Amino acid sequence: MELEKELEQFRQEAQRLKAGRRSGSLPFPEALRAFAVRYAEYTVAAGGTVTDAAQKLGVSGPTLYEWRKGRPRPKPIEKSAALVPVRVSQRPAAAAGAAVQVVLVSPGGWRVEGLGVESAAQLLGKLGC
Repeated sequence: MELEKELEQFRQEAQRLKAGRRSGSLPFPEALRAFAVRYAEYTVAAGGTVTDAAQKLGVSGPTLYEWRKGRPRPKPIEKSAALVPVRVSQRPAAAAGAAVQVVLVSPGGWRVEGLGVESAAQLLGKLGC
């Protein structure tokens, strides 16, 4: 069956694109995404689900749903692109011997107060900043 042959080719290409990556995969070419959408439509018409099609294709369900809706997958943010300007402001001097505390304010508006310098550095490291 021609469809089964195309499905196997898709799966092999999907595995190739995912190989060697720690998370995610390289973006799928438009032709592969188009086949995946056609296969999902075929599966749904035959009484299956998009999740069934995704499992057979070897991609995630949310990815296949996005492809069906025609939305391109968001491009990953490169570490260098994630850098933002930082403003350091001086607060009144703390009492002698008091621990220095840091206030972090993100460009998105979230705020973290009361951390020491080490704790703030650890938090930034965990957030990938």
